[in-house]
Amino acid sequence: MKFQSCMRSGQTVAVIVWTLLFLGAAGWMFWSPSPGTLADEALVSAAEGDASARVLRDHLRQAVEWLALPEREGRGPGTSGIDQAADWVGKQFQSIGLETRVEGVGPFQPFTMTLEAKLGPAESNTAELVGPLKADGSPKIVSLKLGTDFTPLAAGGSGPFDVPLVFAGYGITAPTEKYDDYAPLTSAEAAGGTPKAGAIVLRQEPQKDDPHSVFSGNQASEHAALSRKVANASEHEMAAVIFCNDANSEPPSDPTDAHKASGGDELMAFTRAGDGSERRSMPILQVRRSILESVVEASLSRDLAAIQKTIDESLLPQSSLLPGWRIRGNVAIERVETQSKNVLAILPGNQSKPSETVVLGAHYDHLGFGGANSAAPGEHVVHHGADDNASGTAMLVEVARILKAEGPFPRTVLFIAFSGEERGLLGSAHYTANAAVPLADTVAMVNLDMVGRLEGQKLIVHGTGTGSGFEALVDRLIGAHSFEVAKEPGGFGPSDHSSFYAKKIPVLHIFTGSHSDYHRPTDTADKINYDGMVRITQFVASVVRELATAPLRPEYIEVASKQFAGGGGDRPYFGSIPDFGKPGNGYAITGATKDSPAALGGLLAGDVIVRLGKSAVTGLEDFDSALRKYKAGETVVVVVVRSGVEVALPVVLGPPK
Repeated sequence: MKFQSCMRSGQTVAVIVWTLLFLGAAGWMFWSPSPGTLADEALVSAAEGDASARVLRDHLRQAVEWLALPEREGRGPGTSGIDQAADWVGKQFQSIGLETRVEGVGPFQPFTMTLEAKLGPAESNTAELVGPLKADGSPKIVSLKLGTDFTPLAAGGSGPFDVPLVFAGYGITAPTEKYDDYAPLTSAEAAGGTPKAGAIVLRQEPQKDDPHSVFSGNQASEHAALSRKVANASEHEMAAVIFCNDANSEPPSDPTDAHKASGGDELMAFTRAGDGSERRSMPILQVRRSILESVVEASLSRDLAAIQKTIDESLLPQSSLLPGWRIRGNVAIERVETQSKNVLAILPGNQSKPSETVVLGAHYDHLGFGGANSAAPGEHVVHHGADDNASGTAMLVEVARILKAEGPFPRTVLFIAFSGEERGLLGSAHYTANAAVPLADTVAMVNLDMVGRLEGQKLIVHGTGTGSGFEALVDRLIGAHSFEVAKEPGGFGPSDHSSFYAKKIPVLHIFTGSHSDYHRPTDTADKINYDGMVRITQFVASVVRELATAPLRPEYIEVASKQFAGGGGDRPYFGSIPDFGKPGNGYAITGATKDSPAALGGLLAGDVIVRLGKSAVTGLEDFDSALRKYKAGETVVVVVVRSGVEVALPVVLGPPK
């Protein structure tokens, strides 16, 4: 496809100007074509188009290669590489001639992001078991040594604790399998037991070696995951979780390790149950089985092996209060934070509609050296992120270059490179909560994420139903650029356009599809289709140009579509839209999708869900875990905090989507 083919009459000269300027031919600023025959002009025009496309291809390739270099450290939060990338984007915007003093502090919009949790000083991490009174009236004290007898886990919170102990079996509530370790404790609570307790929870699940087990045979089911056990304990309002190795735990890989005990009773890694991103307040510990054995046997007159055998043979929970036993101490977990930043630049509109603004965005962060979101979690190596999302960042810059050469337009165009997308749309959530341009004046948002792997002619465009005239606009421009298109009308999905659609702004999300290198170290620059990127860049420039020049702004349309949290798989459909920019006690939402169970039940933007049926909800993981306990068609009472007041709303759950 020739570069000129996407240009309207009179726009080719402008593109040639920026092309030659980039090449250093400043003396050609006022170049104009010589008169000649129509045939001669057509040949010249075709040659110019070829030259422009080649320059554009070189720009895109150089940008993607630079952003994906190992020196950029995978553009992970907290690395010098991501700061280099932000500076590069800002300098590109400035060199293009865009206005970068958007908020009076240069191109950057800073925000704080939590990088990781680290264990605090040893003297601040203490624990001891306190047993029933001895004959002399003094309590039995079992002091625990950090790193040998116990370890705090990053998934939990910090601070002092002193709570009674209960034995909660495997810590599983599985309605489909008709198994609930917390049922005996609920009965005990009703009879006067202690609800706010520390739950001793076994790892793994019942019948783990039985191929006929209701828990996915001898394959680990979802209930074996430590994060699910933590969420379930939180739902049951436990005050702490104390993990205990089951009898079948694997032996230590290195028996000489001082942090590991013999016989399979080793302590887990600090982040084994989660990285702490849920910011839970309750402490989560692991205590060696050999130590907890004495507590359980003293209270229940059976050892843990006998209890596990009973559960495996009968599938009946053996949970119980542990009278007279407590655990107390202190946990110190340090949250490592970093300053992240969105990069902003503006092409001001002319005098007709200068306040109305079109946003073009792409995220420039990636996974760094891997971590929890990596599809290769065991590899601590640079995840280059050439397609995800160096491709979108490079295209953002080049579309800005094209439009600056052609503009100004009736409407303002705001270009944003977001950070924190891979951590949960943090940058775009921060922007929409602290918009540089009033959201009421933001007429549309176009998002670029993974646009570097065009195969054949197929382009994927989400959001075609979110704005009036969007479908016709996309169809017309797709045809003009000779693409085939797969259209998704909905405006929600796992990228930054969701933050804008949640604020009732029409969106379009451009995407070339997923692939086997997604979130892996193998997403490298040599696998990018740069000729395809040239064509998509031309298409995106056309889309933004039309949105910036159309006589009428598009009207927001609410689309009944599948959201990317609170539904999917075997979970009943709920339809909530998470607010990743508002952490706190509960699951905050930015709204509910049209005609979803949540919307029909009356949930609104700004609600914070604190209870789903009988389950307490302190965050998204709790909500997901609680939702899995219900079936489509069931009515569940959802308690939300709205303007400081708790409101109970009955919601009829839908079939999985």
